[in-house]
Amino acid sequence: MPSGAERVTLHGEAMVSLVRTVGALAQAGIGRYAIVGGVAVAARLGQAHRATADIDTVVDETTPPDAVQALLRLPDAAPDLSASHRVLVGGTKVEILGVGPVHDDDLEGIPDNDALFVAAHTWALDTATPLTLTAHRARATAPVASSAALVAMKLHAIGDRSASRGRDKRAGDAWDIYRLLLDRNGQGDITRAIAGAPPTLQRLVAAAAEHVLVRNAARTRSWLAAGDAAMASVTAAELRYVGERFLGGLAT
Repeated sequence: MPSGAERVTLHGEAMVSLVRTVGALAQAGIGRYAIVGGVAVAARLGQAHRATADIDTVVDETTPPDAVQALLRLPDAAPDLSASHRVLVGGTKVEILGVGPVHDDDLEGIPDNDALFVAAHTWALDTATPLTLTAHRARATAPVASSAALVAMKLHAIGDRSASRGRDKRAGDAWDIYRLLLDRNGQGDITRAIAGAPPTLQRLVAAAAEHVLVRNAARTRSWLAAGDAAMASVTAAELRYVGERFLGGLAT
């Protein structure tokens, strides 16, 4: 990993074990991969803006080694008996998602939310850049999904949750989307990145953002209201603002 990687300091005791686990992944030889999920959002925002307890990782499943088997060779690793694609590393859960090359033609005829899942995660792997994360004395350098890829993945996640089992998860998804667009799209960086993505991904992200942030802002705000005080403070108008600013840039 390049020594000139951007450095990010994450405060809070909970981040120490997560950064150590990111370091273990970097040493495990799992091939081409990218850190996604809550840890990646915290890294791109430069702060642990909400609680997260595991490491989500996208890997290239088309080339060896098998990422799960590589992780299990670490001295402090153990299988997670609840799922074959999860490994406990030093007690921290690592979830592995394998992807392969995807072209727009491959997504024809696939329901939009399924296509967004595939396209966003593949693009996250392809566009990840290295960050050096520090938390107290823990330090690790690893490829981390871009802010734009995280918005794309979170727009899929929030549309894929079960209303009965996923209300709290939807609050976190909505909070991540809002904070990334508020804090990292002020100069249009996320908009430009999505505009440069494959056409099908552009279309799917735009449609999902319109649905979640603009047309159904009040519903999304209700999910945020189920979160902590900071989440609950976001208004429907604020959601529409970041959504319309993001979409307006895509339209031009």
